[in-house]
Amino acid sequence: MIRTCLYAQGTRVRVRRGRYPLDPSLIGRTGLIVENDEYRPHRYGVVLDGETEQLELHEDELEPLVDPKPAERAGDPGPTITA
Repeated sequence: MIRTCLYAQGTRVRVRRGRYPLDPSLIGRTGLIVENDEYRPHRYGVVLDGETEQLELHEDELEPLVDPKPAERAGDPGPTITA
């Protein structure tokens, strides 16, 4: 089985409780993935908002932040697809 990184560098994420012990004060905080490693695709370097130090977190401790499309654009495939 070949494993790949679930999230790309530059992905905005929120910290959640995962399978490993985690500082409870980190849960719910948001940040940016700044590093991933092809040899350890389940680990990510994350810098939380307002911080400068990089944390190493497991993929099950992260959830991507996505801004949903406004209701008037529901079903819009985006600017790169023409009808």
